[in-house]
Amino acid sequence: MRAWLGYALTGAGLVALLAGLVSWLVGPRDAGSVWWAAGVAYVAQLIAFGALLAGRRERDRFLAVWAGGIAMRLLVVAAGAFWVIRSSALSPAPALLGLAGFLFVLLLLEPLFFLVGRRDG
Repeated sequence: MRAWLGYALTGAGLVALLAGLVSWLVGPRDAGSVWWAAGVAYVAQLIAFGALLAGRRERDRFLAVWAGGIAMRLLVVAAGAFWVIRSSALSPAPALLGLAGFLFVLLLLEPLFFLVGRRDG
């Protein structure tokens, strides 16, 4: 639980910082798309990381959960692309690039928290 909470808090801060910076760079017209991408990526990563932590004790289960997390991320990007392109609510380029980018940054953050609170034995 400690690992997930640390990841959630650090990820929230990092995503907020990056989304604010990118929103400032792209301007007010596309800022909503960036914040949408940040929120979707953050929620998806919290689910994937929580499942990974739950399955880290058993090698067979860990590999299945890890592969499922990869598949879930791909599905999130595909579903996001489908929705954004069919909808006129968001700008497609900032939303999809942001979604992929935030997922990647949060994925790189996982190893820092993966072994927190783990007890061998």
